[in-house]
Amino acid sequence: MMAVAVVWGVLQLFTVSWPTRSVRLSTVLLALAAGVYGCGVATALVELAYTRFYAHESGHSLVTVVDTTSYTVAPWVEELIKVSPLLLAGMSLRVRRQWGLADFTVLGAALGGGFGLLEAVLRYGLDANRAISRGGGWIIPDSLSPPYVPGLGQVLTAWLPAPFSQLDMLGPPVTETFSHLVWTAMAGFGVGLLWRARGWLRLLSVVPLAAAAGYHTVNNYVVQKPTSQAAHWLDSLNGKAWAAPLVCLAVAMLADLRLIHRGKRTVPGVVLASERADGDSMGALLRYAFWRLPWSLLIVLRYVRLRRSLLYATASAPPDGTKELRRVVDGITARMEASDNPGAWQTLDVRGLMKATRRARGSRQRWLLVIPCVLALPSLLFLGVGSFTSTAGLQRFFSTGSGPKVLMGFGIAALAWIAYQLTTLLHTWRTASAQPTAELLVVHRLRVGTALGSATTGALLLWRGFGSVGPGGRAIHTFHLLDALNTFLVYLGFALLLLSLLALFPPGGLALAGGGAIGALTAEAAFNAALLGTAGIVLMAAGAQGDGTTGQGASSSAESPQSEPNTKSRGRIAQESGDSYEDFLMEKLDGAPGSDGRPGFKTGGRQFDGKYIDPQTGSETWYEAKSGRYWDRVNSNEKDMLRFKSKLGDARRIARENGVQFGLISENEIPDNIVSFLNQKGIPWRVIPRE
Repeated sequence: MMAVAVVWGVLQLFTVSWPTRSVRLSTVLLALAAGVYGCGVATALVELAYTRFYAHESGHSLVTVVDTTSYTVAPWVEELIKVSPLLLAGMSLRVRRQWGLADFTVLGAALGGGFGLLEAVLRYGLDANRAISRGGGWIIPDSLSPPYVPGLGQVLTAWLPAPFSQLDMLGPPVTETFSHLVWTAMAGFGVGLLWRARGWLRLLSVVPLAAAAGYHTVNNYVVQKPTSQAAHWLDSLNGKAWAAPLVCLAVAMLADLRLIHRGKRTVPGVVLASERADGDSMGALLRYAFWRLPWSLLIVLRYVRLRRSLLYATASAPPDGTKELRRVVDGITARMEASDNPGAWQTLDVRGLMKATRRARGSRQRWLLVIPCVLALPSLLFLGVGSFTSTAGLQRFFSTGSGPKVLMGFGIAALAWIAYQLTTLLHTWRTASAQPTAELLVVHRLRVGTALGSATTGALLLWRGFGSVGPGGRAIHTFHLLDALNTFLVYLGFALLLLSLLALFPPGGLALAGGGAIGALTAEAAFNAALLGTAGIVLMAAGAQGDGTTGQGASSSAESPQSEPNTKSRGRIAQESGDSYEDFLMEKLDGAPGSDGRPGFKTGGRQFDGKYIDPQTGSETWYEAKSGRYWDRVNSNEKDMLRFKSKLGDARRIARENGVQFGLISENEIPDNIVSFLNQKGIPWRVIPRE
């Protein structure tokens, strides 16, 4: 329930920021995991080092140093480390151009939420056997002001719920606002100002960063000196804490909307044809979203998100700086336009497509998906199922007798798996750096940080577990700045190590490492899936299925007067495909499609142009003809190139289903890049000049 509370708070900010946010949910959740395994581990190591160093140099006791630095140094160190992934990400020109302020704010909240979740689990993750049900949640009776873990109903009805709250001695159970999430959301907003603002406005980035660290300082000071005047300040701050992320998001979204509008003025063509024809962007996107739920809805949501990244970059970068991203968005736009009609979705077999995708995975790739799930199973039973009072017996099993050794054994295997994943991620470092979208780059870096933190923790746990402490002893000496580490037992560390495998799933990181669910598909399919998820593969199939199926344009509204420009554009494309050359070939070769009584094969709403009997082999090949003007147009327009390749793929599939071969015949010499593509796909081709 503590994990549910943290995820729910992050989801709330994720949802509120939708109008301008460009990062997807999987990236936000990965940032939450990085807050646990990256920022949490780094903070523990830094604080462990400086407290012991200062105690040794000053001659003060470690207890005194811990108490003093908890409200002087620790808040600033923790806040800086928690936002360090955003600081490092912003050093990439691509990231700071393609992200808005809302993206930095939401990701900051996720990083802080992960860090706070680690503290909560280390403190109370093993207390299921002594928790007492009260008010829909659970009290852990360790003091007169005991911690209170909220139940599901309280979590879902609270704004930014904390994983646990400190109750008053006689007060009712309440769900407090999650402090770490609030602090790092403010700090993330400050980092966004640092990277997105210009000139003297960058100086304003210090304000939210200092406010977050100052609030954190007051909180820690009151813990050490509860009767001081600062306790009244903290009560006042806690009463207003719920509004701080909202204020940051409101300012961020206003600034982001301004950039989006500026970007649309700079590149007005980056919209669907139906959006231009209808003059109603929201209506056109909603119409597309309902073609085939949930896939078409996912495509729209992810396309809008990707387009925002382009608009942010366009508003703050020279034209050459957005060329790659513009090409990516144009390609997806072309596929959406081709599938923006009912015919593209009515005959699309999504279930068969998903089955084909699963069959495309090799046995090795399937095992790569199974291994981390199996390794994480003991931890899910221990910290997940066993964390309720009714199932606390599972926690007793894993924390006594041979249970810690079981977790340690799985932890050793997990550490080897993490080392393998880290090696794979480092090998794909340059590949990730070359991606045109900032999000793919950041996802890769967050995975690297998570793997590094997990590997470091695993090495420490092995050292302690195989030493005199054993798998059931304390991983860290009792005196440490983070009070939660006083109860950091070795077997609990191994359980958390196993859970880190879920943050590194799928193995390798989609197309970047070639180990994910789409590793066996084409490079284009892999890239689309990396950008749009599984919906990207569906979009490719729908685009190939629907390219020209209506014969009236890409939009279902092509018959309306408003869509006339789109219809004319389609007409020019059809004319340039060379109807007269097709007539010539039909006379020269073997007549029109279907002249032998067989039904004509269809692709893109048109029958194949004719058939050709090879004089040497006698095999029948259904072909598509291209006029001399066609190649210049395709080579100069990437959208038309995508349509051409999609149409050929569809034609080849239909011909194969009907037991014949498909080929291509051209009036003029076929360009080398097209010849290479045809040879790669095994599509026969011939050049037959017009007589």
